[in-house]
Amino acid sequence: MKLKKMVMKDLVMVNFLSSEKLDQSFDNLSSFMDERVEAYTNFKNIGIPSKRNERWKYTDLKNDIRGIDFSLCKTLIEIKKASSDKIDISQIDYFNKNKSDYLKPTKHLNDEAVIYLNLSYSNLFRGITIKESPEKPILVNIDSSGEGMSFPRFIFNIYPNVNVEIHFFIRGGKGFINQLIEFNIDNNSTVNIFRVNESTSIHSETFMTYLSTNSNLFLTNLSLPKNKSRFQAFNSFNEEHSSSVFKSVSIPYEGCKDDFLVYNNHIGSSCESNVGMRSILEKGVECSFQALIDIENKVKNSKAEQDCRAILLDEKASMNAKPEMKIFNNDVVCKHGTTIGSLNKDQIFYLNSRGLSKSRAEKILLQGIISEYIPENSPLRNFLPENYK
Repeated sequence: MKLKKMVMKDLVMVNFLSSEKLDQSFDNLSSFMDERVEAYTNFKNIGIPSKRNERWKYTDLKNDIRGIDFSLCKTLIEIKKASSDKIDISQIDYFNKNKSDYLKPTKHLNDEAVIYLNLSYSNLFRGITIKESPEKPILVNIDSSGEGMSFPRFIFNIYPNVNVEIHFFIRGGKGFINQLIEFNIDNNSTVNIFRVNESTSIHSETFMTYLSTNSNLFLTNLSLPKNKSRFQAFNSFNEEHSSSVFKSVSIPYEGCKDDFLVYNNHIGSSCESNVGMRSILEKGVECSFQALIDIENKVKNSKAEQDCRAILLDEKASMNAKPEMKIFNNDVVCKHGTTIGSLNKDQIFYLNSRGLSKSRAEKILLQGIISEYIPENSPLRNFLPENYK
């Protein structure tokens, strides 16, 4: 039985979805219909996120996607690797061997609607297994076209004692992209991610990481959205001595929106997490930073830091910051800080006194802020807008 016949009449988005257009997204995935129906049932019960949801208080997805053409749009997924690297890449066959993984994200987070939505309609899947350290970075290009919807999903399985660098490039489209990425990082492995978002779609991305003993995750994000963008990361420090560092630079285009959330759940002892954001905002841009640290009662020797700095270049730009810490024991070292304002006038005056024009002085100061997270040797440097390089 087609999923649409079972659930479409109660779908919150029934005004936007064409049942005939949905048929094609399930034709090749009928073996996972039970899992899709279960995911959809939960999605229907939760509903499309709106500002009533605390995690979504700065983004009203329900309103944002109103009027979107909900037929499937064409999305190109290209994964490049060195021919000598031992990396296995599979598509839907992955779940024939690992069927329990289909609903795994919901076992860790059971109240996030966009996850259930992706699991209900996911039409693009890649399973990537990395058994040895690659010689070169892995390049992942995600490029959509048209005005419809797309639901890419990636699962990365990182074996023990692996060091890998992965570059994500997100571009294109005029519709709605709801993307789900999972990382299973085994013992003593390190994953270094560089991400560029230049999407012209309404873009929602959920990033989930499961960290084992002595595993490390580093993510540097350059967000240049040309529409409304939401990036949310949920990191589970399941075992001892694991760590993550998330650093994001946000420079949205005129009138666009960038929403950034990171939730770090310290389950194992002696773990460290660091979340930081640098935003340069003008011309009606809105940006949001939410960071939550959750350290359970029996967890010892945890370290965590949250840091947000936003520069508002005019009165039309706005920034929302919401750092949170849920700490249930005293054996921690935690700190957070937020600074929102204009460029320092004293610093501009000093540079003016050394013969630099106001515009040149402002450019130098902004470049300095960006360089905190994207230094000269970063692979993200070439993607910066020309006036910030």
